[in-house]
Formats: sequence, C-alpha cells, structure tokens
Amino acid sequence: MLHVESSPVNRDPETLAEFNRWYDEVHVPEMVAFEGYLSGRRLEPVGDDGPYIAQYVIEGDPEVILDRVKAASAAGELKMSETLQMNPTPKMRLMRVSFEHEKPRRTVP
Repeated sequence: MLHVESSPVNRDPETLAEFNRWYDEVHVPEMVAFEGYLSGRRLEPVGDDGPYIAQYVIEGDPEVILDRVKAASAAGELKMSETLQMNPTPKMRLMRVSFEHEKPRRTVP
C-alpha cells in the first residue's frame, strides 16, 4: 500500500473545495491509472487539524511502481493543483498489511 499524507495550502472553504475536487476527480484517478495501482481512497481529518491521507492499493514490486509515479511527476505528466501544499512536501510511505481482523458476522439461527 502507498500511504500519502498531504495538506492544502490553507483551509478556507474555497481552497478546501478545490483541493478536494482536484484530489477526488483528477489526482486519484491519475494515480490509479498507473500500472500496478489497483485502487485509491482518501481520508480527511476530523476537525481542522492534521493531514489528509490518500491510500493506494498496489500490486507488484513497490519500488518499481513508486518509480513510475516519480518519473511522471518529474516529467510534469501529473496534473498538480496550486491548492496542494508543497512545503513541506507530501509524505509518501510504502506500507504492507501485517495484520487484519474483522468482526465475526452474526448468523441467523
């Protein structure tokens, strides 16, 4: 899984609306279009503090998959938004599921 923490340049209503529109309608679809990306989702902070999180489920060699995005970004092939805070830059981390537990489903007698 690729875990990305990012923030908008500020949190006024207009900036937040554009940041979320760009992320949902442009950036996540661009990312999921890359080979090796299976899905993407976003999480937003509750309240006004903390980063926004994007999580992408990936399949294959994580370093190769991440290198594709870095190369596309360096070549200017990704549509970026002025609402994305770049100082500090978004934090990207490769993660793997180490444990998962689901609540047992009730069976009807």
